Amino acid sequence: MKGLLAALFCVVLGAALVACGQDKGKAPTAKEATTHAQKKATKVQKKASKKEQKKAPTLAQKKQQDRLGECNKQASLKNMKGEDRRRFISSCVGA
Repeated sequence: MKGLLAALFCVVLGAALVACGQDKGKAPTAKEATTHAQKKATKVQKKASKKEQKKAPTLAQKKQQDRLGECNKQASLKNMKGEDRRRFISSCVGA
């Protein structure tokens, strides 16, 4: 029985090694490789342009950020903390 299991194990192991060693496809031709590289470059460029567009704040966002910075400075000068600070900044920015 042990001999049968050992032989079966060797057959399965051999089959697995052969299957792993097989070539899973042909190598791409030069034209296919170039086309693939061009598609990949186009995708990278699109992602970069989207990131640039997202990074640039609009004029309204810039004004809101400036207002928030000023309100934070005023709250710090008044030594406000916690809930009072949150209420003050909220009303300051909203005004």
